[in-house]
Amino acid sequence: MGDTTDQFQLLTAEEAGRLLSLKTSTVRRLTHTRELPCVRPTGRRAVRYRLTDLQALIRMRSQPART
Repeated sequence: MGDTTDQFQLLTAEEAGRLLSLKTSTVRRLTHTRELPCVRPTGRRAVRYRLTDLQALIRMRSQPART
C-alpha cells in the first residue's frame, strides 16, 4: 500500500469482489447505483475499479461507527 503504482492498478469486478469479500453481482449492483466508484478505460462497457478507491472503502468500512 502507498506504492505509486497502486493508484494506476485497475481491477475487474471479480477481483474487486474478492478484495471486498462481495459477490460479483453485488459489485456490479453497487456500481450501477453509483455507490462504488469505477472507471471506464475503453468505453462504456468495460468497467474497472481503482485499487486505491477500494482500499479507501475498506478503511472506511473498518472504522467503528461514532455514537
